[in-house]
Order: sequence, then structure tokens, then C-alpha cells
Amino acid sequence: MDSSANDRLYFSTDSLPERDRFPAFCEEIVRQYTGLDVRTRDQSQFRAALELKRVGAIDIGDISTNQMDSARTADLIHDGDDSLLVVLLKNGIAYQTQCKTDQKLETGDAVVCDCAYPGELNVISDAQFWDLKVPRQRIAKLFPRSNRFAGAKLDKDPAARRLLFEYLGAARNINLTASRRVSALYGEHVADLIALCLGAEGDARKFAEERGARAARRAAVLREIDRRSGDAGLSAAAVAVRLGITPRYVHLLLEETGKSFTHHVLERRLDRAEALLRDPQLGTRKIADIAAEAGFTDLSYFNRAFRRHFGATPSDIRQASDGLSRRG
Repeated sequence: MDSSANDRLYFSTDSLPERDRFPAFCEEIVRQYTGLDVRTRDQSQFRAALELKRVGAIDIGDISTNQMDSARTADLIHDGDDSLLVVLLKNGIAYQTQCKTDQKLETGDAVVCDCAYPGELNVISDAQFWDLKVPRQRIAKLFPRSNRFAGAKLDKDPAARRLLFEYLGAARNINLTASRRVSALYGEHVADLIALCLGAEGDARKFAEERGARAARRAAVLREIDRRSGDAGLSAAAVAVRLGITPRYVHLLLEETGKSFTHHVLERRLDRAEALLRDPQLGTRKIADIAAEAGFTDLSYFNRAFRRHFGATPSDIRQASDGLSRRG
């Protein structure tokens, strides 16, 4: 277990003896952090890995496990925790039982487990899933005529559900805990997307779309730019088709960052080119080939843009990197 970063914890059974894996998972993680009871049919074969972080008011768990049963028992609900646990199954098969609802979950499904009521989540295969612990009021205030969420599937808005999966995945390797303001905003966006998936209507839906969905779509656009910046034909229209939105909306989303689509693409390509130039294994590769791999079709334009951005030529960067490598 590693909790060196504030509000962030890592745990894996891999480094433990087989006999200690399940007990350690139960005692050090589940009972301490989740308020659940856990069982497994074969402790000797049990394995699990978990990353838990607090983002704003939301606890986000990224969990990998084999067969496991987790339960919120009648005794446990006396702890007064009425949070909502939102489970998003990245892959695998599970069953959720709560308040007379028994339903099967498959890859891509998402459901609410309500901590105010007894219930179970039974993972019956190797599985990976997000487990989001959300303050009840954050969701309930968007559903004034409903206060019971046990067993509710996040299936009212498939586009919002896809955005939620992508938004969680995109931030997996980002340290959101470094800035409390950024952390709080991200948590609010996640809660807004959950509300959309549950079918928020009227003013509540408009509010959630304007804040949560908009932020997630902007993150998706930036992720597409980062992923495909080496494609010389990358355009706002191509990104729009990929994400199911209009090219105009792509431009509007990025205007709020203070940079245009073209500016974002240029920065990603320049960063990619610099990384390639600093790679000692590519020291004999032609600069023109590196520029092309980064997405540039005009070598003169690449050289001008590179010097303007980094204050040095591509050859300067390569030579400086070579000098450091030799001294090392």
C-alpha cells in the first residue's frame, strides 16, 4: 500500500503472500475506507488492485479484482453513511441486489448502490470498475421529487455515460489532488455527468449539461488532439465526427481555453517533436523525418514554429540533448 500523495492511496495484493491477500484487502482497505463487508469463495486465489483518490467531495476508486462479493449489511447502515456508490463496470460481469432489485451488469453498464439501504454487489468474473462515492445531497438536489436511488441504472443518457467513462479514464494519470480548486471542479463535473446519466430534467439538466458535460466534452476534444496530433490531416471536423458533435462546437469548446483548435494542435506537435529530438536512440534520424512523424508537412514552417515556441532550433535541442547524454 502506498499513500504518499495526499488524498491518494494505492493497494495491490501482488506483493503479498497468497494467505495474506484477502485478509489485507478486507482489513486495510474495504472496512477502513468503504463501509462494506467483503467475501470471496477462494481466498487462496484472490487478487486485487486499487487506486483510491479524493477529488473534491467525491472518492474515486479504480479497482481490478477477480471474484468478490461486497455487501452493505443491515448492521453497517447504522454508521449513518447515506452516500451513493456509483459503480461503472469497465469490463467483466457482476450482479447488483438492493431494495428488491436484482440485475446483471456487463461491460459498459453503471448502477447506483445506495448506502442508506442493505445491498450487495457480486463480481463473478475478473473485472475492472470505477467505484465513485458521492455525497447524497449532491445528486439528490437535482432530483427534488426522488430520494431513493438504490439500483438506479445510469442508462437515461448513453452519450453522457460514455462521457463519464472517458472523463474518468482521461484523468487516471493526472494528479488532480495537486490543486484543490481543480480537484473540486473535477468532482463537480463528475457529479453533473452522473445526474445526466440518471435522467436529470428541466433546469437541473440544463445546469448539468452546461457545466459537467461541457467540461467532459472539452477534455475529450483535447484528448483526441493529443492522441492524433501526428496525423497531418487532423482537423476539427475529424475530431467532431469521432466524438459525435459538430465542428462548430469543437471550436466553441476550445475558445474557452483561450486557444484555438489550431493552436492546441500546433503545441502538441511541437511537444512531440521536441521529445523525439531529445531521444538519444533517434540521434541519427533526420530532423525532416521527425517533423513528419510529429504531424508537420512543411519543414520550413516546422523550423520557424519550433524556434518561436522553444527559443532554439531543432538542431540546438538535439545537440544540447546529445551533450547531456555524453556527460551522463
